[in-house]
Amino acid sequence: MFAARTGAGVAVFDLGWWNYERGLRRMLQGLEATPRDVGFVFLTHAHRDHLAGWRAMRQATYYIAAPELSRLTGAERPRGWIPRMAEWVSPMRYPRGGELRVVTFSRDTAFVLGADTVRAYLIPGHTPGSTAYLFRGTLFLGDAVTYSRGGGFRPAKRGFSDDTRLAAASLAGLWPRLPAGGVRYACTAHAHCTPFTPAFLADVAR
Repeated sequence: MFAARTGAGVAVFDLGWWNYERGLRRMLQGLEATPRDVGFVFLTHAHRDHLAGWRAMRQATYYIAAPELSRLTGAERPRGWIPRMAEWVSPMRYPRGGELRVVTFSRDTAFVLGADTVRAYLIPGHTPGSTAYLFRGTLFLGDAVTYSRGGGFRPAKRGFSDDTRLAAASLAGLWPRLPAGGVRYACTAHAHCTPFTPAFLADVAR
């Protein structure tokens, strides 16, 4: 999870999973805010480990790619066998249709929040509506890029993803769409942020 105060209100990127309450509380305390102060939630995708905090922020406006909406509401299940197994072992309570205020988009889109702009880039593959968000020079990649100590940065992992070939192709198509000089850091959802450099791009492409 990442949170920032903008001129339009507090914005949060993804909503965590286990122990999200503690992480959310610490994150928002740094902004002198509470979950009820969150006005905007940007979801990279609708896997359960990115959604746990939604019930604490029902008042927010949620942004998610249109192909992902049926998964946000639980109408469609993940295709990757690991998230499917997780749902079978411990079903999650997803928001029902109409329970949240949701804005969807079907192409690369910019959202203005006061003096800030959040740029959304569709990168399908990990899930049908996987999205990267660029905000204040940081590119939030969700699970479209993963990191491990032994393997470095890589595209979305098998077992967790719908289509790993599409995921890798989507990443290759993302880099030219980003504004020149507009990205300083790239962050994966689960482990690691790093300077956005040619070395990072080469690592992902290996």
